[in-house]
Amino acid sequence: MASEADEVDPEEFEDLPSTDIETELHVHFGMAGSFPLRLADLFFASDGLHIVEYSYITPMFGLGTKKHRREAGAMQDVYDVHGLDEVLLQADSVYWLHYDAIDRVVLHRGGLLGRPKITVYPSDETARSHAFRLHENDDADALAADLRDVAADRPFDVVVESGTGFDPRENVERFFG
Repeated sequence: MASEADEVDPEEFEDLPSTDIETELHVHFGMAGSFPLRLADLFFASDGLHIVEYSYITPMFGLGTKKHRREAGAMQDVYDVHGLDEVLLQADSVYWLHYDAIDRVVLHRGGLLGRPKITVYPSDETARSHAFRLHENDDADALAADLRDVAADRPFDVVVESGTGFDPRENVERFFG
């Protein structure tokens, strides 16, 4: 049980410098890759899309010990208390895409054999796409509506498809690309 001394007062951080980036949609707890797995959050923000990778997980010592859940929860706490600026500082890597550089965002609903998946395809076909299985969001319809709201006045499309979105050829190309 946390004591009062362990609790963080958000008002203590009000005077810290800020980029004033406003988050419009936060897609929490995505996972990408095969080995090691990478945890990531996507922040559709006022200045573009921030893809934040913040932890590497191995199947035996990460998934088996629920490290992925602890790490995702810890990053959510950082975001809740300190906001996007601190998340960007804490990340292992950050990819930023201006909305003009995104062709489409594809959401696969998942199904019995897989979790929902979100893939961001850049306008430049030679650039890397970013794909993540979603481990926190089970309501694909609500996420699709939120994505469409973000894309409403922006130059990228939102595509919603059934199934898991697993394409072995595309996965190999992404891995070696």
